[in-house]
Amino acid sequence: MANIKIISTFENAEDYIKAVEEHNENTQEAWQKYMIDPFWADITYGVNRDVSFMKPAPIQDINALKEQLKILSQLSIDELRSEFDRITTILPKDCDDQIFTALYPACDSDKGLKDRENGVRGNGPDGNVIININPLARGYHDWIPYIFAHEYHHGVWGYTQWRNGIGMDEGFYNGMIIEGQADLFAESIFPELIPQWNRPLSNETELWERVKTDSTIHEASMFGDETKGLPWCMGYSLGRAIVSDYMKNHPNKSFMDLTNTKLTDILNGSRFKF
Repeated sequence: MANIKIISTFENAEDYIKAVEEHNENTQEAWQKYMIDPFWADITYGVNRDVSFMKPAPIQDINALKEQLKILSQLSIDELRSEFDRITTILPKDCDDQIFTALYPACDSDKGLKDRENGVRGNGPDGNVIININPLARGYHDWIPYIFAHEYHHGVWGYTQWRNGIGMDEGFYNGMIIEGQADLFAESIFPELIPQWNRPLSNETELWERVKTDSTIHEASMFGDETKGLPWCMGYSLGRAIVSDYMKNHPNKSFMDLTNTKLTDILNGSRFKF
């Protein structure tokens, strides 16, 4: 069982509200002061790269934040810890490092998060986990452990690849396969949850052939670009399809085995060959 430290930022969010409402502090500065600075050293413990892009965004809508905090005050940290422990037992990291897992309220104005991502979005700063939560989204609670499992898998994958000296090539598909592994792992624990970003694509073979042969769309292929005919989050859907295909062709492979497998071998072991 992994050593998980859950960081709840919800009490600090109350201080943030007071700073903005009662003292007219700038929202950006107050958010940094109350919501980032007290926690960022732990969240980025052991991280040797710039992950500032992972910082949760300031919430401008104070009234919405108040409503969110009312709901989040009922969130059982003990229940979450139990779920997180269960997940880490299924896929042990084989490392004694503490896993800092930070829970943040997220902007209600982010409609993609609310409508397409069930109100829960994660980031994984090199083994630790940030979970951004909008409790105003329907069913948000069920998705918190799922997102933890997804981000935790990234940490296990990265540690295992580093420990065993497995390097990545420069393939545009690296991110797809990494995300595909993480989502399939999370889905194996929570089969009742079907992420919109992993919806099957009817033209996945056509999309794969297109992205494989056109380097100008590699950058956009992960999250999609509808102006270029690339569906939203197509890279996640393709990544899941690649890993799922590989696992069907290699039924004796476990999720732990996959973390110790070169990405090119997974790709070439599926029908989506490069």
